Amino acid sequence: MRIKYRIAAGALLAYLLPAMAFNGAMPDKTDEAATGSDSAQETSGGPAFKLTDVKRIAAGRDRFQATCAAFCHGHEPALFINREGLEPQYVFNTIRDGGKGATPMPPWGEVFAPEEIWEIVAYLKSIGRW
Repeated sequence: MRIKYRIAAGALLAYLLPAMAFNGAMPDKTDEAATGSDSAQETSGGPAFKLTDVKRIAAGRDRFQATCAAFCHGHEPALFINREGLEPQYVFNTIRDGGKGATPMPPWGEVFAPEEIWEIVAYLKSIGRW
């Protein structure tokens, strides 16, 4: 009987840990700036446009659909639709740097320019509640 509980608990953890890692407490915004990392300095000013800009949202949607949706998240990304509590800079950093082992998400910082990542952030913000 105990073995069944251990197997069930292990399966549940294997299923929930990636989601918990992604949905867990967001890092303190000052963590990266305090370390003096170049990536924090690159984006400290945020996007060069408003995240509500319709053209930027459309560009971000198209890029998301061609890459992120096709490879992993799907074209109706349940992880982001009506999602609450995300910070734009946190989303940008996650796209740029990947999941860093907490999730299987690869880093896209060498694929997309910062402006292109901000467009994806604008799209994700438009389908969420943050």
